[in-house]
Amino acid sequence: MRFFSFLLIPFLLVSITGCIGGSEINIDTPPSFDGAKRIVVVPFIAEEEEAQELGKRISVNLAERLELILKDNEWVFDRLEKVQPVGEKVAELGLTLNDVYADPALAAKVGQALNADIIILGMVSTPKLNRKDYNEHLMRQGRQTGISGTSTFIRTRQSAVGKVRVKAIDVASGNILYNNKIQSYLKYWYAYQTQSSGLIVFKEDVEMLADLGLHLPLRISYMLYPSGLKKEPEDKVLLKPNIVLKGTGGIVEFN
Repeated sequence: MRFFSFLLIPFLLVSITGCIGGSEINIDTPPSFDGAKRIVVVPFIAEEEEAQELGKRISVNLAERLELILKDNEWVFDRLEKVQPVGEKVAELGLTLNDVYADPALAAKVGQALNADIIILGMVSTPKLNRKDYNEHLMRQGRQTGISGTSTFIRTRQSAVGKVRVKAIDVASGNILYNNKIQSYLKYWYAYQTQSSGLIVFKEDVEMLADLGLHLPLRISYMLYPSGLKKEPEDKVLLKPNIVLKGTGGIVEFN
């Protein structure tokens, strides 16, 4: 009996881990919008309260971009504070945005109430904003070394990483058409003379969040409709020096 008890332990651990993790099954094949006359984009929710505003911004920018590209489809989304057909319908049905995101059947119910064929939802992870200072001394190429290290530079990199899990639900069946985590990794590079480090103006957090609000929708729209859009890379360098610098490993690449 004790032998069988030991055999059962691994299976129980697997079951418990699965329940605790609540893992999603990824579906990364782009959904087909052909034949979908009306598509709803629900305001994206966020894991943490601090990212809720970013979620709303991403969903609006995404919907506006898709509306511009897929002109044969009718797009329904909350555009302004006073124009919120989706949010109002969710409330009218006695639901919350979290309810709708978590349950495909409830998402389909909202879609049916709005006479839609497809409903798109998303959850934004808490963005990661970082800064890294590099202490390696770099020399500017094309100039002679100046007095007091005027040609000596150091560098700093700021970064903003945003992740969104995006879902698309077929309203008629309640089936999940798309379910994938999409990321944008934005970078900002600075190079400056060592004696001028106190004069450099770095990106504020609010500015990096605004950039994520613009670039994540570009990445998401490409992932949803790659056949109709130019490839949008996951990694993007938004700022880099226009000078050539050399360190111990050779010419520095700002990527």
